[in-house]
Order: sequence, then C-alpha cells, then structure tokens
Amino acid sequence: MPTTRKEAILCQSDSMDVLFNALLERVESHKASIPVITGPTGSGKSHLAMMLAERIKGEIVSCDAMQVYRGFDIGTAKPTKEDQRVIPHHMIDILDPCETMSVASYVSEVTDLLHRLLKDHKRPILCGGSVQYVSALLDGLRFIGDPPDAALREEVAMAVEEKGLEASWKAIERLDPKSAAVIAPTDRTRMVRFFEIYRQTGLLKSEINLRSREGEAPFNYLPFWLDWTPRAALYGAINDRVDRMFQAGLVSEVKKLSDKVPHVSECPAFRGIGYKEVLGHLEGQYSEVEARHRIAQSTRRYAKRQQTWLRKRKDLQILLIHR
Repeated sequence: MPTTRKEAILCQSDSMDVLFNALLERVESHKASIPVITGPTGSGKSHLAMMLAERIKGEIVSCDAMQVYRGFDIGTAKPTKEDQRVIPHHMIDILDPCETMSVASYVSEVTDLLHRLLKDHKRPILCGGSVQYVSALLDGLRFIGDPPDAALREEVAMAVEEKGLEASWKAIERLDPKSAAVIAPTDRTRMVRFFEIYRQTGLLKSEINLRSREGEAPFNYLPFWLDWTPRAALYGAINDRVDRMFQAGLVSEVKKLSDKVPHVSECPAFRGIGYKEVLGHLEGQYSEVEARHRIAQSTRRYAKRQQTWLRKRKDLQILLIHR
C-alpha cells in the first residue's frame, strides 16, 4: 500500500484520454473488483465513469448525497436523460426534497443493490464525491442501533433544552470524552443525536464507532481518486461550471422546485450548495451576481474539504490531471 501521495499516483497527464486508458487497464486487470471513482466536485468523475461504463458495459451507482433528489438536476450536475438512456444509473431521483438519506441508509441500499447487480452478471461502477458515502462503503462500516426515533428525539431535545447546551456538553464529556472532542459545545443537533443513540442502544457513540469498523467490506473494491493539479486549475473549472449552471437555468429550477414546497427551510435538499444560495437571491437577500459568487466560493471550499478527506485514505489510486 502506498505511503505517500506520489507513490499513489497511477497516472498523471493533461489529457483525460490518457488517464482513462490507465484506469481501463487497471480495471480490466481486476475484473472481480468493483471500480470506485471519487474525487473533488468538478473534477470530471462522471465523464470518466461514463467512458468506463460504455467500454466495459457497466452500470453506474451514484455516490452523491444531492443527486438522490428528484428534480434537483442542474445544481447537482446530475447525468442528463440522454446519459441515463445510454448507461443505466442507480441511486439518483429516489427522494423528495424533504426526505433524508443517512449514511447508514445509503450503505444499506447500495449493498443490496450491488448484490443484485452482481447476481445478474452486471458490472457496477461507483461514482461520486460524497466522501462519507464512499468511505463507509470502502471500509465496510456496519451501523449499529435502531433508526432515528422521532418521538424519542423530541423527548431528548426537550431535555437538552431544559438542561442547557453547556451542561449537556459537559455530560457528554463525562460519559464519552472521545465523542465530546468532536462535538462542538454549541452543536445542539449532534448532542441530541448522542443522547438519542445512548438511550436507544445503551452504547456510547465512540463504542458504536469502534464496533462499526470491526467488519470487512463485503465486496472487493478498486478505488480511484480523480484529482487536479495545481489546485487553482480545479478552482477555475469549478467557476466555469457554476457559470454553466446559471446559463442552463439554475435560478428557474430552484424557483420551480421551491414553489412546490411550503417550508423549504425544513427540507435538506434546499440546503445543498447552489440551492440555498439561489433561494437567498429569490428571497431578495442579495443579487444573482452575489448568489453566483457565493456558490462558486462554497463549491471551492467543499472541493478543498473533499481533497483533505481523501488525502487521509491510503487505498486510493490517483489519476491526476495536470493543467
């Protein structure tokens, strides 16, 4: 296993075709493994996955937390209807905007899906930049405990409210110092979830995290990280993509979607990058130019966080675009 980023680089080129050939050669030499293509937003993952799927007659499984929402097309850079006709895509257009998809739910659904595809002798290709989804699959995480309980959560939330955030956080610190270290003293949502899980399972969050990593992934994955260098080149590509989204009608898409939902602030789909900024514009908080600037800035920051997360992994083969 490579120990440095340099050692992890499978291929470096200014040509996507050159990178694709390196990817294809490695995939063809590991026919029993499931290819995974991840990387920062705007890097070209979907294009690479489409090229691979056409060559090996594969089907694409999305690892994108926003593409699961119906109608949220332009702002998520969702595959076009034509792309979906050419290559079967899975895990897109499956939720309404006010529904949620937890990491546990995603892993459960994709695990079942991959078993079905393989049983039918189809070649799945995982593709997407939601790194929590990708990491959970690659690590074979097992999620312990019951699904969220709305009644219990409300009861716990009231208890946290009565006790206060500072006292609640100190209680977590006494019970589970490891969890307290990653929960901000002002993060009410994560505090409530901590006590909800504790009430449901009798286990501390750190204990659940440890147990969840005791298993192994049920599939052989072949993971690739598509990245750009220098970073400024990626940022330029992101800026260009944001411009294309506005030209394609992002503002109209958000208006049409928000008109159908009475309380958009309560719906997770409208909190995604691109949608929350355009909503601010439609509500008169700032101009369209400012919305465009905010989206580009938030997307660049998100890409940087994705790169930071992926850099921690040592199992990714890097395909590096040099511009």
